[in-house]
Amino acid sequence: MTVEELFEIESFKKFKVINNNADLTRRIITVESTETPDVVNYLTPNSLLITTAMSYQNNQEGLIDLIYTLNNLPCAGLAIKLGRFIDKLDERVIQVSDELGFPLLQIPLEMTLGEVYHNLLSHLWNNQNEELLSALNTQKKFSNLVIQGTSIKTMLNNLGHALKKPVALMNPFGQIISYNSTCTKEKVALAEKTFHKYELYNRKSGEFASIKDNQVEKTSIFTIKNVGQNYYYLFVFDSKNKVAALSEMVIEQVLLIFRVSMYKNLYMLGNALKNKEEFLNILLNRYKDESWTSHQLMVIGEKYGLLDSEDYTVILGTLETFEGEKFNYTNFSSKEEQYVAIYDWMDKEINRIFNGKIIMFPEASNFRFLILLQGNCPDMLDRLSDFHDMVQKIFKINIIFSYGNSMVDINSIKFSYKEAIEGYRYGECKGNISYIKYYRPKNASELLKSVSNEQVQGFCLHILKELAYSTDEMMLELRRTLQVYLECRCSITATARRMFLHRNTIKYRIKRCEDILGNDLSDFDYCFQLQLGLILLENQ
Repeated sequence: MTVEELFEIESFKKFKVINNNADLTRRIITVESTETPDVVNYLTPNSLLITTAMSYQNNQEGLIDLIYTLNNLPCAGLAIKLGRFIDKLDERVIQVSDELGFPLLQIPLEMTLGEVYHNLLSHLWNNQNEELLSALNTQKKFSNLVIQGTSIKTMLNNLGHALKKPVALMNPFGQIISYNSTCTKEKVALAEKTFHKYELYNRKSGEFASIKDNQVEKTSIFTIKNVGQNYYYLFVFDSKNKVAALSEMVIEQVLLIFRVSMYKNLYMLGNALKNKEEFLNILLNRYKDESWTSHQLMVIGEKYGLLDSEDYTVILGTLETFEGEKFNYTNFSSKEEQYVAIYDWMDKEINRIFNGKIIMFPEASNFRFLILLQGNCPDMLDRLSDFHDMVQKIFKINIIFSYGNSMVDINSIKFSYKEAIEGYRYGECKGNISYIKYYRPKNASELLKSVSNEQVQGFCLHILKELAYSTDEMMLELRRTLQVYLECRCSITATARRMFLHRNTIKYRIKRCEDILGNDLSDFDYCFQLQLGLILLENQ
């Protein structure tokens, strides 16, 4: 109970508040009665101390020291029976109490300290018993709701009914995800404004201290810690003060049950992401022993939002903080919870903003997200910047976005994905934005440099045979003739003109090449492979 609620009890209605600025919202957990000056060494915090102040009848300066000490404990207040040893408190005593907001109460002369002590203690015990019973009943009721698979919305409606208050639940990003039937849109807007204005994500205590804002001061905000250092927030509106409006034991039980419920929801969401990642593996052709047509992919992907589009672009979002770590689907820790929370939030935001033109896929094994653009999405860069800034602010995690190139059909999405991977590793930044990278296509020379010498030698020997690495002058001349012939699109006349040789000489040499290669040069694809082999030889 609070000091203010004390005056509502019949036995204590004649009590008076001596100082004007007393904080009557202070909690009273128990009552103590003593005349000993060093009583503070034996007091329980949040006690109401009752006394005649006998020790201070000729030394009210000592009473001031006592008030400072009691306030620091903290103590609920000091109730003095005036008229016994002290008739009137000095103004300085009252002034110090007002400066501290420390309640000074006057006990009526006709009441004995023993009467006050026993009546108040009996009332507190009764309240605590009722509170304990209420907490146990609440725990049982809400536990049953969790077991029955009740939604967060229904649980909030039950909580709001029990407290007779509007209540709402907020996610780590400052968005109200659900609220009860008596919670208005104005209160939802107030809660979301409060989150950002007062940076609630930086305040990790169980219940926040009073926020000095006329709109917010009658709102209690409780944190719900999930797996790691990740918090959701329970708002209880129109609570006159944090303690008077709520039973501490009851709210503790409610928060515990909400935590269990959200942990259960976390695993359910994790399993849903695992199923969605299975389709992503199909889309990226990771199961080499299976092949899927475009039609089959469209049919399977329809439930995930896959559309028939003229272009598809892959954007990868990589959580650099967890790079190289393994995602554990069976035992979530803080990093898994953060990944799922970020994915869920980004997915909902993308759907809200782009109305189905973009699909989010989880790639949890690499702590990445795959964002598939289906068509033109001109505002995407701005949204990626928003996502990056919010994740950085709330979770202190750095997320890097990398683009692949646009592809024209579903079966080519895997190539855009590979380019996005390359973009993340070696890509160029967009302007001065270090966390958005683009794939830079390689030219032919760069591509050839990426092939190992062993692979080059194997290919050249296979396709060019004796012409590949021979040092014989005749073989070198035949290889040079073959190269010019291919460059001249297999024209004998053009080759002879470029090499300043007779047409019959070129015919003879090409026939020798065909004999060595065991193939004629009328096949276009074969000629292309020959050209590639000759280029590889030159670049070794």
